[in-house]
Amino acid sequence: MEMDGRTALVTGASRNIGRAIAVKLAEQGADVGVVAYTNREGCKETARRVQVAGGETAIALGDLGSPEAVEEMVSKIRSELGPIDTLVNNATYRPIKPLLDLTVDDIDRAMNVNFRGNLLTAQHVIPDMLDRGGGSIVNVIGAMVYLGRPNHAHSYGTKFAIEGLTRQLASEFGRDGVRVNAVSPGLIEVGRDQTDEWERTKEAILEATPLGRIGTVDEIANVCSFLVSDRASFITGQVIHANGGTYPIPRILPDHS
Repeated sequence: MEMDGRTALVTGASRNIGRAIAVKLAEQGADVGVVAYTNREGCKETARRVQVAGGETAIALGDLGSPEAVEEMVSKIRSELGPIDTLVNNATYRPIKPLLDLTVDDIDRAMNVNFRGNLLTAQHVIPDMLDRGGGSIVNVIGAMVYLGRPNHAHSYGTKFAIEGLTRQLASEFGRDGVRVNAVSPGLIEVGRDQTDEWERTKEAILEATPLGRIGTVDEIANVCSFLVSDRASFITGQVIHANGGTYPIPRILPDHS
């Protein structure tokens, strides 16, 4: 129960990786605010699992692309659970669209949700961390940002910006006891629709993955829970690549020529 007395906020927590992170933090003793865009039923299920794991919980829905909604969500979690000293920015917006078809609205939406939303959420919770003498933030990025993938320039470009934000916040608030890191998951089994495009992508990534398998949401939750805990007390400003070795050491395929 190393996070006993801690209060966490997890965005994108209605399912998959976000849900696993929320439950893992509760298992370690934290109370957990469950935040998502519109999936209320998913948030209720995550909250139920948090309670089963022993944590108090609260739910807030809203659009991370809206500054007003970000402030309201953080305020709601704080009012129900108390000052927030742990933040996991997991929510993401990554629609598929070719570069030549992108509109300014497409680009702005990706920037506002993925980058500005994370920045503003951190801005709203860091004062709580300063008042409590420290805290921890983890930003979830994603391996495809580093590997490259067609038709995602607007969304993956913003996720790269989060790496810069991670290092900047770590530098600015390290002396105040606030640690900021990022996790870049590789191919994770999250119950995606089994489209032909997804199957081709999965097979290509598996071929390049030294461990030769898909990761699980619990494996990513383990990394995030470690980083926000005191076990990682000397780690800040880092990007942890939890991807089975896909990046930066892709498997070299044998030469069949």
